[in-house]
Amino acid sequence: MNQNITHLTSTAGKDQFYPTPNKVIGKMLSGIDWSLVENVLEPSAGKGNLVSAAVKSKNNNCHRNQTINIDCIEIDPHLRAILKDNISRGFITENEKERYYELDKMYSPNRARAQQTEYESLRDKMYAFNNANIRVIHDDFLTYRGCRNYQLILMNPPFADGDLHLLKALEIQKNGGGIVCLLNAETIRNPYSRTRQILQQKLTEYGANIDYVEDAFRDAERKADVDVAIIRVTIPETQDLHSDIWERMEKAAESEPFEDNDVTDIVAGDWIEQMVTRYNVEVAASIELIKQYRALCPYISNDLDSEAKYSRAILTLTVGTDSNYSQTIDMDSYLQEVRAKYWQHLFRNEKFMGRMTSELRDRYVKKINEMANYDFTLFNIRTVMAEIGVQVAGGIKKAIIDLFDKLTAEHSYYPESKQNIHLYDGWKTNKAHKLGKKAIIPTNGMFSSYSWDRQTFEVNNAYSVLSDIEKVFDYLNGTMTNEHDVLERLKIANNNGQTRNIQLKYFRVDLYKKGTTHIKFDNIDLVDRMNIYCGKNKNWLPPNYGKTKYSDMDSEEQTVVDEFQGKKDYERIYVRADYFLAEPTRSVAMLEGQNG
Repeated sequence: MNQNITHLTSTAGKDQFYPTPNKVIGKMLSGIDWSLVENVLEPSAGKGNLVSAAVKSKNNNCHRNQTINIDCIEIDPHLRAILKDNISRGFITENEKERYYELDKMYSPNRARAQQTEYESLRDKMYAFNNANIRVIHDDFLTYRGCRNYQLILMNPPFADGDLHLLKALEIQKNGGGIVCLLNAETIRNPYSRTRQILQQKLTEYGANIDYVEDAFRDAERKADVDVAIIRVTIPETQDLHSDIWERMEKAAESEPFEDNDVTDIVAGDWIEQMVTRYNVEVAASIELIKQYRALCPYISNDLDSEAKYSRAILTLTVGTDSNYSQTIDMDSYLQEVRAKYWQHLFRNEKFMGRMTSELRDRYVKKINEMANYDFTLFNIRTVMAEIGVQVAGGIKKAIIDLFDKLTAEHSYYPESKQNIHLYDGWKTNKAHKLGKKAIIPTNGMFSSYSWDRQTFEVNNAYSVLSDIEKVFDYLNGTMTNEHDVLERLKIANNNGQTRNIQLKYFRVDLYKKGTTHIKFDNIDLVDRMNIYCGKNKNWLPPNYGKTKYSDMDSEEQTVVDEFQGKKDYERIYVRADYFLAEPTRSVAMLEGQNG
């Protein structure tokens, strides 16, 4: 008999079985997203007809290789025996199996249309359960205490106790999952008992969908004058993110004095202090977790014999990607991982690294493994900052001179870049040069070679070229711009289809598809400052340049000044020597928010 059995339980406790019409089973299964369902519980499985229908529905709506696991509960021992037999046979009779093999031997074109339809139906039934794991796991659902996570409970409980069974299902799924339940409609329509009232309250709370089917058994094999309710409940998955260990460690950290309040030399605001506090809480909480795990291991061993030689904990706690079964967690390995995480975050933080050139930033990112040997403390951060300060001083000097060379001599071989370099006779040399108001540099990759690319120009490629130029001029100016300002301005230009006269902080840019970038400087003082800085570092300018009045210079010094810029411009520099001759590294704040 291939109809689902619904239990109708009288007040005397004697079960009555009424085959449920296929159309009701169809209504119950309709709308289920089987792609999200792997584990199913059927708590009143009867002979397994609803189970069988669920497997077929899964196969019809998903890829056939997707597995479905169905746990069955059935209180009646006679029905349970039939259910187990049906499961063992894959819900197909011997006659159906013989008929399938008989039709399978026929060459398909020789099968009549009716035979082909019959063959396909039997074939689907034969292989429907290949990827189904069906088990009978308990007898009485109301005493079931399993812990498995079910995406769906599919149930048609005894009508007399339907409220209790559905309440039990709601309790099982309280942390997330779906329920499709067939009940006597009177259980919902007539909430005369306390349990029915509680059920009605919970169904309202969960926003249950209730579909009433009138006279559902009027055309059934055994007729019954009863209306049913198909109840669908979807409870969103919840995760308990509360951690007692974390909370205790966090409170302990709040009650302890901070390690050092004298951090104004490196900390702008409290964001680094917050990172250090979080690091301390995380390490303390993790160490406590490891201790608790070690204490728990003997109780969660894979062997009840505590003296077993090769016993190990069933639940493993590992560090990083380590997948061994060692119960001795390597504390040093753990600390290396967590330290590396915090140093990496610091070295990639714009507030901390935004002052550095891309070359210097990359150098520190590569030091993550080395820094993993040092605790993430304010003392060590201060030590790193002192080191970075020395590195930045050299890095800024190198960045300025490298950019100067790039904008002048480096591309002077290129026809359009010949005008970049302005020659003059320098101090003890006749091969000095300086930067003018405009520079043209060859840049490949600014425009995509793909016809389908909708970008006006390649924003990321333009950014990689122009961001370091702007940063160098920030060094010279003694102020800093958020690095993302450059990127945002380029994005706006790209969105507007603009490739000419793109305004950045210190210069305007023209991008040409032939492979050049034209840079027009707005702030001539900064161009002069670059020329003076590089000229002095290359020994192209007199040692007393900017420190002596033009009239007090000897003739040789005056000749160099005349070649470099002329008397009038020199006097302008002399009057503002504190600005034009200042070492750029002295005016660059190491962290956002610090005073220069």
